[in-house]
Amino acid sequence: MKDSELIKKIKQGETELLDVLIEGHYDGIYRFCYYKIGDREAAYDCAQETFLHLLRYLDTYVEQKKFKAYLYRIAGNVCTDWFRKNSVQFAGEELLETIAKEDGELKRLELSDEVFRALQVLSQAQKDVIMLHFFYDFKLREIAQIINVPMSTVKSRLKQGMDKLKAYMDRSI
Repeated sequence: MKDSELIKKIKQGETELLDVLIEGHYDGIYRFCYYKIGDREAAYDCAQETFLHLLRYLDTYVEQKKFKAYLYRIAGNVCTDWFRKNSVQFAGEELLETIAKEDGELKRLELSDEVFRALQVLSQAQKDVIMLHFFYDFKLREIAQIINVPMSTVKSRLKQGMDKLKAYMDRSI
């Protein structure tokens, strides 16, 4: 069943379908939070908070473009709030290799150590766009919605990031 159908039925009173909706997205949201924060317990808490926000505001949710993008935007905001509360800097750069070792989906991608080193040359903003696009299969318009920037900014970050990666890989060969 599609997310839009699940949400419609949940709003009509079939609250038992909440489990189906949450289970369908939980692993991805947890991995995203872990990528952003770098701490298992904090990522778990942020994933839980993401779904609490969803439940709290589900009645006001209006189907926009894609529910998954909406949910990842909530998760991104929850992670940002966590950093504000804990006065911690984004730690994504050091964590890419750890995440890939522990995450079955990223293992499947079989990224080499060289790719991880290449990702380290990117700014956090470029890395976020590249991760969301290539690791989580979001379209550029969805990424713009998730990180709350114009589409042109997403395109620019993707192009600049890919140019940096290409230059790094060319130097490494």
